[in-house]
Amino acid sequence: MPEWVVESSQLSDVGQKRRHNEDYVGLYEPHRIADLEAHGRLYVLADGVGGAAAGDVASQYAVSRILHAYYHSAGDDLGTRLRLAIEEANAEIYARNLDRPDNREMATTVVAALIRGDDLIVANVGDSRAYLIRGEGIEQVTEDHSLVAEMISDGAITAEQAATHPYRNVILRSVGAYETVQVDLFVRQLAPDDIIILCSDGLTRLVSNRELVDIGRAYPHAEAVRQLVALANERGGEDNISVSLTYVSGDQVQGDIPGAGRLPEMPHWEDLQHT
Repeated sequence: MPEWVVESSQLSDVGQKRRHNEDYVGLYEPHRIADLEAHGRLYVLADGVGGAAAGDVASQYAVSRILHAYYHSAGDDLGTRLRLAIEEANAEIYARNLDRPDNREMATTVVAALIRGDDLIVANVGDSRAYLIRGEGIEQVTEDHSLVAEMISDGAITAEQAATHPYRNVILRSVGAYETVQVDLFVRQLAPDDIIILCSDGLTRLVSNRELVDIGRAYPHAEAVRQLVALANERGGEDNISVSLTYVSGDQVQGDIPGAGRLPEMPHWEDLQHT
């Protein structure tokens, strides 16, 4: 199974209305070809829940903990390893909540994309999304775990009504809110020229699927994420805005990759700052 060359960029912005950023984005791309073939590349995005209850700490911890737990696990079933890493982060954030003196829970959404060879494994909890762009088409890979998504599925409201619904911020699953969490997994086969986008709802509420395709195709990856965030800010930037974009080329990795990222250390609560 050949490993393709990929190019990726991430950007997280506070937006126009929030006082601090509760989103967090992280990744690890192994530089040794043996590690790449064994574990793949992992991209993780989280949108913290809780505001004054330190949703920003929850998102930072979840991303770092998931990356650390996944790459320190073993086994051929990468989807199971990714699911277990998210469950570990959930258990630790939940335990931290039990010790909070103010009884205010912190939690976070999580969406992750794992690429190994031509396999794409996506994991999701909450309403942050993963998209797969192929050619000029786009697929929302994940399903939102939100009240309005459930209402749309039941036929109670339309997608247009959901955009302004008073309960549009209510999510039904998150990492850290409960002792256990249900993680959705999705598997796709990649092809050269595919684009994988992870994003928080601060982007998807203001930027259409068509615009994701057009901007993703029109610009190099680093400029594409800047353009997407700028567009959401131009339209009000009502929430934090985060996006991760990964482009799959048709070229194969020939050996170790110089300059690849460093695996995050095991996170410690005291090192995370609530802004």
